[in-house]
Amino acid sequence: MGLTNHIESADAYDEEMAKAQSLNDPYIFAADSLEELAAKTGIDRDGLLQTAAEYNQACKSHDALFFKDHRYLKPLKGPRFYAVAEYPSGYGSLGGIKINWKTEVVTDDFTPIPGLYAAGTDACTIFGDSYVFILPGNTMGFALNSGRMAGEHAVDYLVNLYNGEG
Repeated sequence: MGLTNHIESADAYDEEMAKAQSLNDPYIFAADSLEELAAKTGIDRDGLLQTAAEYNQACKSHDALFFKDHRYLKPLKGPRFYAVAEYPSGYGSLGGIKINWKTEVVTDDFTPIPGLYAAGTDACTIFGDSYVFILPGNTMGFALNSGRMAGEHAVDYLVNLYNGEG
């Protein structure tokens, strides 16, 4: 995974960015020019300036790259520019551990493995039919509920095992 930077114009960000910078967060950068911002972040200076110029031109006329109506584009202009370093990552598995309705881990032929349970985003293949990656926190419901279910079924399994029924 690589380092990415998201750049915004300074409008409406000064107060929030000042708060963030007061925390000495090493992933937040502020500069008075795009050249200075490029130097602070390690972004290719010429590439940043060219991209900003092309974007600002699209704000005036037509966005030939993404075809967004220029009325909805906001030009990048000073006096302050900010960048935040981001490390994109997935927060779950695409595939995951197969489970049954009792959250028991199952083999390839769907035979439950006694006493083994799985929950949350690493259980089953919930992405694609239930959740999407574009909404932060949207898997919390499944994580909480499947964790509760796994706990309940694990207790039942242990009680039955203790009583000689398992």
